[in-house]
Amino acid sequence: MAIGNYFPANYREGRAAFIKAADKAGMDITTRVHPAAKGPRGRPLFMDVACAGDRAAKRALMLISGTHGVEGYFGSGVQTGLLREGIAKRVPKGVKLIVLHALNPFGFAWDRRVNEDNADINRNFVDYRRLPANPAYDALAPWIAPKEISEAAMREANRKLGDYASAHGPFALQTAISAGQYNHADGVYFGGQRESWSSSMLKDVITEHLRGITKMVVIDYHTGLGDCGAAEMITEDMPGSPAYARQKTIWGEAIKSSEAGESVSAPLTGTIDKAMAKWMNKAELTFAALEVGTAPMRDVFNALRKDNWLHLQKKPDRSLWAGIKGEIRAAFYPDTESWKDKVWEHAVGTVDPALGSLA
Repeated sequence: MAIGNYFPANYREGRAAFIKAADKAGMDITTRVHPAAKGPRGRPLFMDVACAGDRAAKRALMLISGTHGVEGYFGSGVQTGLLREGIAKRVPKGVKLIVLHALNPFGFAWDRRVNEDNADINRNFVDYRRLPANPAYDALAPWIAPKEISEAAMREANRKLGDYASAHGPFALQTAISAGQYNHADGVYFGGQRESWSSSMLKDVITEHLRGITKMVVIDYHTGLGDCGAAEMITEDMPGSPAYARQKTIWGEAIKSSEAGESVSAPLTGTIDKAMAKWMNKAELTFAALEVGTAPMRDVFNALRKDNWLHLQKKPDRSLWAGIKGEIRAAFYPDTESWKDKVWEHAVGTVDPALGSLA
């Protein structure tokens, strides 16, 4: 089968293909239904978890897709492809495979990076009694997420951001924008005002499926940073730490630390890996995000800003809808055979070493 056939045209198609592949592989499937949010045409939304291997295993590999909604095309395609190509049969004895499909089904269904509350799930794992501060975002908020997207308004906003980059450096601007912020619910990279359904359900998945695990590897699938078709395994662990050493042993030079400035990603707040390290503090956890590039950062950022603006409108301009949704989808999912072939190879190349490290 052509690699491109693993990748879905939309959330519902991706879910159906995943369920079919998991069922054919003989895996146990658990479905969690979103209690409030709906997809297009009022259809329900689901988080699905498929399991293979020894139920009593103390070691596990977990694969997560759709943390950032629209990035789910990549993760869903990889998960379905791996299942169709027999990963369930290659799980070593004493190891459990947990495949979580669509952590943020709302964003996947609506081609949004965020959830139903405009919250970024990978900034949502914080103590809401003591929220992290991001004063740089606060100062730049009107220009990071403009209230108008006319050519003149965007030009002025970009000029203001350019001034900040000139004074503090491009990476400082990237950090200000993307690290995570908790004061502007109408902005981008907003971490939310409370624990999201997705965050709560991830905790539930760990309680149900990963109780007693002593050694675990997690791969979280992402898109949108880096050159088109390029990839890196992003860790928040620092060089010299035991976790970083394990990651290097498994994935070699692909491992890049965001905290140490090695990665295309800035350091972030409220992430899944920090949360899982806390929840599973008695286990040896090795976590990395497989990040694959799609488009120039400028184009990705502008697509996010336009999509953010669109969904804040009480009555969205339908004449603009298709164009903006097309832009954000393309920014995170280049729907070409060459891109799919490249990112598939990256994904496959990360899984076997991960399984081997657990054998």
